[in-house]
Amino acid sequence: MSRELVLLTTNHPFTFTGGETMFVGPELPHLARAFDALRIVPLHDSGQVLALPDGVTLDRGLAQRWRRGRLLHLLAAPLWPGFWPELWRGARHGGWVGAARVWRWAAVADATWAWLRSALTEASPTLLYSYWRGGQTLAATRWADAHPGSAAVTRVHRYELYDEAFSPPFQPWTQVYQRLARVIAIAQHGADHLREVGVAGRRVQVARLGVAAAPRRNLASSDGVLRVVSCSNVIPLKRVALVGQALCELALRLPQRRITWTHFGSGPALRALQAGLQSGPPNLAVHLAGQVPNARVLAHYASQPVDLLVLLSRSEGLPVSIQEALAHGIPVLATDVGGVAEAVDVSGENGALLPVDAPLAVIVDALAGLLLAPADEIAARRDAAWRRWARDFDAERNHAELATSLAALAID
Repeated sequence: MSRELVLLTTNHPFTFTGGETMFVGPELPHLARAFDALRIVPLHDSGQVLALPDGVTLDRGLAQRWRRGRLLHLLAAPLWPGFWPELWRGARHGGWVGAARVWRWAAVADATWAWLRSALTEASPTLLYSYWRGGQTLAATRWADAHPGSAAVTRVHRYELYDEAFSPPFQPWTQVYQRLARVIAIAQHGADHLREVGVAGRRVQVARLGVAAAPRRNLASSDGVLRVVSCSNVIPLKRVALVGQALCELALRLPQRRITWTHFGSGPALRALQAGLQSGPPNLAVHLAGQVPNARVLAHYASQPVDLLVLLSRSEGLPVSIQEALAHGIPVLATDVGGVAEAVDVSGENGALLPVDAPLAVIVDALAGLLLAPADEIAARRDAAWRRWARDFDAERNHAELATSLAALAID
C-alpha cells in the first residue's frame, strides 16, 4: 500500500490565478490512480472551483488559514528556522525584492506548518508534493525531516528556479534542495542547472509537463496569407513588442503579401503595444485577443490555419505554448533560452532558434525563411513539429510516468 499523496498547489482546483489549472489538472487523474489517497491543498481558494477526478479530495484548511491569518503569519515569519540569515542573503543579493520574497516564503511556510500539524497524524506516512518551490515546500521538508515515514518532493519551473528570473538575480531558500527526496524539473535544462548549483544528481528528476493530443492537426495557410500566432503575457520579459516590430518589418519587405498576427495574452505592457502598432503597414492585420481561456487558444489551432508560433522571451522554462503548437503540427520560432531547445530543434527541423540578443534584421530573416520556404519544406517542418510533441510532450505518457515514479518513491 502506498502512502497518501498530499499535493500542495497555489490555487488549483480554484481559478484564483488561472494559469496553474492548465498544468495541474491533467496530472491529477494519473496521480489519483497511482495512490490510495490523494489530497489537494491549495494556498488560495478564491474563484470558480473546478471538478476533481474520482479519488481526489479537496482540503481548504490551508487556504482558510492563510486568508484569515495572513497578517499573523507574516508577523511570525521571523521565527521560521533560518529566517534571519536568509533575509540577510536576500537583501544582499536580491535587494528589497529578494528580502520580500524571503519574508513571504517564511510566512507561507509558517501557515503551511500549522496546517500540517493539524491535518496530518504523527504516524501517518505521507508524500508531500509541492507543485512549485516556495513556502509550502519549506514546511513540507520540515515535516518530512521530523517524520521518517514521510518524504517531500517539489516541481521547479522557471521563476522559482533560475536566479535570472528576478532582478537583481536571486532565489530564496535554495538550501531546501538538499532536504528534498526529489526535485522535479520540467526540462533537462532545469535539471542541469540544479546539478550545476550543487544539488545531488540522485535528488534530481526530469518530468516534462506535456499537453494533450490535438483533436486534429493544424492546416497551413493555402490562400497566400501568412498567419503568425504568439501566446504569452504582455510583459517586458516576453518581448511581445519585438514580435510586433519584426512582423512590421517583414510586412514592409513583402508589400504584396498579406500577413496576419494574432496574439493571445494580456498584461501591463498591452496598452503600449497597441499604441506602437497603430501606424503599422497596411498589409499587416493585428488581432490582440487579450487574456482568454486556454480552450480558446486550442480552438483557434483546431479551426484556423497557423503558419508559425513566435516566442521571443528573454527567459523561459519550457513553455507550454510551444508544446501546444507542436501538438498541432505548428512550427516555432523562438529564442534559445531555458529549455526551449528541448522543444525546437537547433537544426531547424521543426522551426528555428535565435540568440536572445539577435538583432531585429536577423529575426525578420528567420521569419521570412520559415514562412516563405518551399511547400515541401513547410510540410516536412510541420510533420517534424508533431513528431517532437509525440516523442517528448505527450501529457498522457509524461504524467503517467511521473505518477508511477512518485508512487515508487512513496513505498521505498
